[in-house]
Amino acid sequence: MLSLYASTGDENYRAGFEALRSSIDLQPRNPKGGLQYYVYPGWSYLDGMFSLCSFYATYNKDYDRWNATARADLVSQLGQLWNRTRKAETGLLVHGYDYNRKASWADPVTGASPIVWGRSLGWYVMALVDVVELFAERAGDVRELLVERFAGIMEGVVRVRDEGSGVWWQVMDQGGRKGNYLESSASAMFVYAMLKGVRLGYLEDGAGRNWTEVAVRGYRYIVDEFVVDTGNGTLEYDRTVSVCSLNSTATFEYYVNQPIAYNSVLGTNAFILASLEYERLQRLQ
Repeated sequence: MLSLYASTGDENYRAGFEALRSSIDLQPRNPKGGLQYYVYPGWSYLDGMFSLCSFYATYNKDYDRWNATARADLVSQLGQLWNRTRKAETGLLVHGYDYNRKASWADPVTGASPIVWGRSLGWYVMALVDVVELFAERAGDVRELLVERFAGIMEGVVRVRDEGSGVWWQVMDQGGRKGNYLESSASAMFVYAMLKGVRLGYLEDGAGRNWTEVAVRGYRYIVDEFVVDTGNGTLEYDRTVSVCSLNSTATFEYYVNQPIAYNSVLGTNAFILASLEYERLQRLQ
């Protein structure tokens, strides 16, 4: 709606995104201000960060640029998830947390869930790289913190990729475990975030790391193995997990046994974003 309003001036689009912006302030929150995901009191997920942050930050930049409180709120949402869900030993973030620590899966200290689910972390890193870009002119020290966190997570992401293919597992830090598999939506999300991070200067090559090579290798595997050429001029997309929720046992077995969805918008959209960054890279070379 933001883009359509900018290109058409149709006030119906503005009415829509103004209503959406107002709804953020009406959402249920925990006592620290963390937004509740869906209908689960006290539960916060990584999943919601891309849809929230990309809209929230763009609206703030274009229509509410002097509202420092809104920017602080956005950064707080990312920060609360970081503080509660990050695994120090890998640098990766688990799916979410229960502020009240009452869920069967909740860590007794942090409330964190136990599993690093690929797509949820993919949503989070896409949110980070987009927010840093949108806040570039006025974020100051906050921007530096977000860049540091983004780079730290991406280091962890690269460490757990599948060496044989260059893409990522459904349960990210348990690669090769029986039942686990290479998942297409998360893989495309990480390629998008990595290529964009390189393009904007948030990820720098060095110390044995070539981010572009890692991302390009992952992208080419995606094209070869997950993209389906129908032969009639159209493409389809495979190996995308349908939905994973913390309203479950949240065990390894739960995550690897959720249905695979063919042509899921969750996979195709991620692939399109990754492709746009890949094509931009090709034009620069």
